[in-house]
Amino acid sequence: MNIQTAKSSPNSTTSPATATTVLAANLDRKRFTIQSQDDEVLYLKLGTGASSSDYHITLSAGSGAADGTGGIFTNDGYQGAVSVAASGTPSYSVIEYQ
Repeated sequence: MNIQTAKSSPNSTTSPATATTVLAANLDRKRFTIQSQDDEVLYLKLGTGASSSDYHITLSAGSGAADGTGGIFTNDGYQGAVSVAASGTPSYSVIEYQ
């Protein structure tokens, strides 16, 4: 059985409206999960410089702040940087496993 441990505890973060790198490149990363924690769409890019016109994944908005209904994305194996953006102030939870 392979049990993965989290690098750090999950955290909820609010970032400025500009692109924010939420995870730096990490060659030890096995998986990461990110969830939108607000009532607006979160744009996720596998790389730096996410924007509403330059992204890979759109995470749906929740019904309200931190209500657990926002979009979730999990990726196994990607070890590069991850960035997010939103039309307002992005709010998200992210956890990285290694």
